[in-house]
Amino acid sequence: MNTDDAQCLLHSARPLPADRVPRREALRLSDGYPTSVYVYEPPTAARRCPVLYLHGIQSHPGWFAGSGAALAEAGFPVFQVVRRGSADNGRDRGHARSARQLVADVRTTHELVLERTGAARAHLLGVSWGGKLAAAYAVQHRSARDLASLALVAPGICAKVGLSVWAQLAVGLSLLPFPKARFDIPLGEAELFTDNEPMRAYLRSDPLALHRATARFLFASRQLDRLLRQAGRGSIAIPTALVLASRDRIIDNTATEVVLNRLTGGQCTVHELPAAHVLEFEPDPRPFYDLLIAALRQAEES
Repeated sequence: MNTDDAQCLLHSARPLPADRVPRREALRLSDGYPTSVYVYEPPTAARRCPVLYLHGIQSHPGWFAGSGAALAEAGFPVFQVVRRGSADNGRDRGHARSARQLVADVRTTHELVLERTGAARAHLLGVSWGGKLAAAYAVQHRSARDLASLALVAPGICAKVGLSVWAQLAVGLSLLPFPKARFDIPLGEAELFTDNEPMRAYLRSDPLALHRATARFLFASRQLDRLLRQAGRGSIAIPTALVLASRDRIIDNTATEVVLNRLTGGQCTVHELPAAHVLEFEPDPRPFYDLLIAALRQAEES
């Protein structure tokens, strides 16, 4: 695959230099579902722990190509997995059977990362809704031996935006007779994600963004919420960094910080940057990249 083809498939928010474009690898999840992983290789042999990078409910790896490339430049091999039913995955679009299946998908990709790199541990990085999934995986993944750290960027754990009462009722009524009935994801406005107009234009024309999800997927998302609510204090025992956006219209920052402090037993390091929800979409994303790099380095050295 040449660079132009890879750029097209990734549909990145910002064009990448030819030497920073990731490699696209095929991946079959535990039930045989075919998806992809975008792999950013560091430019030198001196490598740090790899990063398993989870995108959000509506997004895809192309939104986060800049941070993927920046982390790789800093020595971290980066693996951005395409969630089942999202991006260019046409099969069962917007669908997942359960929270258990979604967590199992992370486990499969985690194992792939360790196998491909030969590393003993990997960093787990989740953005927006992907942060909720990453936190749930960290809670359920009892062994901390193969996780170096958890980094959550504006995670969708306590949201300001959600389904209406009527939509929730319709989802509930559809679960058994029509599990693949699709409903609008309540994030249809580009203004929710960023204040940066060029990035708003990108979002409005993004052909890979996911705008509808099935009843079962939305129920699975609620199951993840329940898992995190029921998890005891100190359930996450690895170094955890929480990165918040001060102008976030989607996430309740205060409530999110409370939850993460409980889950980590008060050991969560909290950072806040002057940005809207997708910190990557700021006119100058470098402060965000630098913060991520510093947080992962600190976790390895602690």
